[in-house]
Amino acid sequence: MSEITSYAYQDLRDYIQSNWQYLELQNESGVAILRLSPTDLRCTWTHNAGDQTLKLQVVIKGSDTDITLPCTFAKSVIFNVATGGNAISEESFTPFTLESEQDELTVIHNIQVPQVI
Repeated sequence: MSEITSYAYQDLRDYIQSNWQYLELQNESGVAILRLSPTDLRCTWTHNAGDQTLKLQVVIKGSDTDITLPCTFAKSVIFNVATGGNAISEESFTPFTLESEQDELTVIHNIQVPQVI
C-alpha cells in the first residue's frame, strides 16, 4: 500500500473547499437550526492556502432574522447539498445559547486532510 503525495492531499483539500459547502448548526439533540453556504456572509473558509486543516467559520448573532431566541447551538455538521443529504463531517462543541439580540456565536468547523491521529 502506498501513501498519496502532498499534491494529492492538496487536491483533496481544494475539492472539499469547493464541494462541501454547507454548514448546518444543530441543537443538543441533533435537530437542525439552520444550514448555511459560503455564499452567506456569515459563513467563510478561514484557513491559509496549503494548510492541512480546513476551517469553515460561521458567526451567528441573536439579531439574525432566521434565529428565534432563545436558541441553543451544540454541533456543526458539513454537507455537500443545500437540503437533506448525508453528513460528511460532524463536530460537537460546548452548548451555547443565544438569549438576546446582542449575543454572538462564532463556530469554526475543522477538517484535517490528512487527519492527524
